[in-house]
Formats: sequence, C-alpha cells, structure tokens
Amino acid sequence: MKKEIIQAMKIKIESYNNSWPHLFEELKYKIRCKLKKYDIAIEHIGSTSVKNLASKPIIDILIGISSEELDNYIEPIIDLGFTYIKKYEKDNPNRRFFFLIENKKRIAHIHLVNINSRWFKRHMAFRNELRSNKIIREKYENLKYKLVKKEWKDGNDYADAKTEFIRAIEKNLGFN
Repeated sequence: MKKEIIQAMKIKIESYNNSWPHLFEELKYKIRCKLKKYDIAIEHIGSTSVKNLASKPIIDILIGISSEELDNYIEPIIDLGFTYIKKYEKDNPNRRFFFLIENKKRIAHIHLVNINSRWFKRHMAFRNELRSNKIIREKYENLKYKLVKKEWKDGNDYADAKTEFIRAIEKNLGFN
C-alpha cells in the first residue's frame, strides 16, 4: 500500500500595502484594453481591496459579464498571461478562475462570473462591508491571523476555514 505524502504549507499574510490598489489598477487597465469589445465590470475584491486589512499579497479581480458565455473570455484572459484552472468548475460551474505569476510568485487571481449572479453580488457586498465596518474588518483580520498560525494542505483549506465567518456576515447582509 502506497502512503500519500501530504506536505503542509504555511499561509503568509502581510499588513496592508498601499501598492495593492495601484497594482489592481494596472491589471484592470490591461484587462479593459484586452476585453474592450465586451461590456464588463472589473472590481477589486478580497482583502487587498480593503484599506488597513492584512492579506495574502494576491490581488483578487472580479470580472462581471452580462452574458452566460463565460468560455468566450478564457482565451483573451490567457493571452494576458493568466493561467486558467478548469478543475474549479466542478464545484463552481458558473465561475471561471485564473491566476497570474510574476517572478515566480502568484500576484493575482481573476474570478469571471455573470454580473447578475449571486456570486458577484455577495462578493461585492462582503467587500463593501469590510470597507465600511471597522468592527467586522478587525474581527476578520483577527481570524486570519489566528488561521495563519496553522499549517494547511493548500490555500483552499485556509480559504475554507474562513467560510463560516464570511457566510455569517453575508447572512446579515441578506444572503441566505
């Protein structure tokens, strides 16, 4: 019987960095130029979008489109240097996920969804709540600092560990 070797990883978060919004704007400009023939919304989400919130230094970009034809956007985004990960469609068929690596470091994610989807609306609502509610922002940051002390199988396990907190906030915002 073969034993599976699982290598644990530590998640690293950093104090808020004023360069994160600038990096988002640079990436947004490149995306907008590449997808100029499409009517899209490009939003900065995730912790790097919230001033004074510690985060993994990865820019999360939410692209909202008005059609259901998500696959039409895959090639143009790949052309920008992003890597497309199809396997996540199994759990989330209405999202396309991409990441960007520069200098051997992951620097950005793209989440491509329909702009009218629950996914788009709840991520925007959660981001806006963190931006406007200092108490919630501090509780979320404390949770993140607690979680980074642990070792994780991968970054998805770390993200899953934050889900209960996030869902509770979303419920208070009207997302059941």
